Amino acid sequence: MDVDPVEEFPLLSRLLQAAAARGDGTVLGLVPPGRSRIGRVSRADAAAFAERLATAYRERSPAMVRYATRKVGDPGRAEDVVQRAFEKILRRQQGDPPEITNMQAYVLTAVCNEINRELREVIPARADVSIDDPDREADAPSSPVDVSTQVADAHLLRDALATLSPREREAVVMRMQWQLSVAEAAEVMQLSAGAVKRYTSDGLRRLRERLDPAFVA
Repeated sequence: MDVDPVEEFPLLSRLLQAAAARGDGTVLGLVPPGRSRIGRVSRADAAAFAERLATAYRERSPAMVRYATRKVGDPGRAEDVVQRAFEKILRRQQGDPPEITNMQAYVLTAVCNEINRELREVIPARADVSIDDPDREADAPSSPVDVSTQVADAHLLRDALATLSPREREAVVMRMQWQLSVAEAAEVMQLSAGAVKRYTSDGLRRLRERLDPAFVA
């Protein structure tokens, strides 16, 4: 019987999820570093990018809104999150469009980043102000956050994830950081559920071998 990677690698799974919650998730779907074309992006390229993005919005936004609703708990807020994600991608392409190998994965990353920003910043900020006591200050944290450690963790994770094959990296990030189901990840990656499970397990195993045991623990 297949073992869910979350159960097989519980510490590493929590580490990846915590990194994503801090905004340190890996961007998927881009051309690997060092393989980018040389030269400026032409207007034709920018127009083609905009068309690909428009197609992705028509085809993927309903599913992305459903996914965002499960995360943020409100359909209206979820629609705002997805809209902001696509708007940010559109603004970026007006300057220097990134080279993308998998538009679905790239859009998913943008939406998941925006979902985490909503959960990390917007929703807590709204919750800090009580209707009964609008002047109430948010409770102070019980202990200071070691930002330097978080930055080091993020760099180590990104370096380790960069050593994985593209398929392994996509599977690990989608399943562990963005917490997509096997079926959802299979749809984005256009693979079978079994292949997604295999790439996820292989990727996590390679990450565990590369990272220091003390760091993972």
